Order: sequence, then C-alpha cells, then structure tokens
Amino acid sequence: MATRLAAASICALTLAAVTACGASSSSDRPASSGVTAAALTSYVNAVQKVRLPVNALLGGADAILDPYHDHKISPKVAATRFGNLEGQFAIYARQMQEITPPDATLARINKPYAQTYFFEDSYLATLASDLHEGDFDNLPNTQGAQRLAIIRWRIALEVLADRLHVTLPANLQQAGRGEIAPSIEGS
Repeated sequence: MATRLAAASICALTLAAVTACGASSSSDRPASSGVTAAALTSYVNAVQKVRLPVNALLGGADAILDPYHDHKISPKVAATRFGNLEGQFAIYARQMQEITPPDATLARINKPYAQTYFFEDSYLATLASDLHEGDFDNLPNTQGAQRLAIIRWRIALEVLADRLHVTLPANLQQAGRGEIAPSIEGS
C-alpha cells in the first residue's frame, strides 16, 4: 500500500529533504500584498520544520496498516501503534498552530492550511479507534477539503514567490498531490 500524504502537510505530503528557501535577489521589497521576501522565506522555513517531519511520520503508516491488513498483527496492536502515531502527529499539529505569520497576507494564507492538521488528526484518531474495533464506518471523509486547502496554500505561496523572486523548496510542488490520508486498503 503506497500511502502518500500531501502536505501536510498534511499532508502531505512528500518525504523530500529540507531545502533552503531563499530569495534569489538581494532585494527585500514588499510584494503588492505587503509581504517581503524575508517574511515569505521565514514563513516557509517555519512550515517546513513541521511539514517535512509530518510527511515522514505519516509515510510510516504503511508499516502499521500493511501487517494489519495481512493479519500479521492483531487489531489491538495495530490500534496501539496507530494511536502512538496519532499522538506524535498531534504534537506536530500543535506546532503548526503555533506558526503565526506577522504579515496579514501570510496569516490569511496559513490559516486554512493549518486547519488541515485538525482534519488529519481527527482522521488518525478515528482510524486508531476503528482499527481496534475493525469497523471503519466512522472514518471522516475530509480528503477533498484537505486537498483543496493544501493546493490553494501552495498556489498562493507560488504567486507570492514569483512576485518576490523567492525560490521555494522543490518539495512544495508535491503539496496537495497523492494520498492525503492513510488508507486501510491493502497493497
């Protein structure tokens, strides 16, 4: 099973290495929105410090779900392991909420993206519970909303970066693509 999370992020979200996000020009003139290259770079770097570890964490979901699906681990063991994964994700979700860009434009761009972490945490917590029970009817279907928020976030950053001549990390191109939430389906 190939679990890929966009962005988050979410999701997620890819397993690319952290790359520097810097301005390609020494100019720090604000874009028409008032955002400076330095503010954009600082914001993206802060998000990357959360987003990339989240990608790696969620990429490990297969190590739990594959053996569960193949009946190599019990529902109780899978639920416990997934509960631990969700607990770690909850720490990252809190860190994402602590990112507060001082610029109003970046704050507006960040808010819906940061909210995708609530969707993902809810999904992961429900999945941990459902693994124990073996009934997956309770899983929230938030992938569409998450994907849309992540893609809007990525495009807004790209527009600002173009205006400011800032080079964004290459791995941001993957945000909003691929799987958003771990799947209970087999490989």
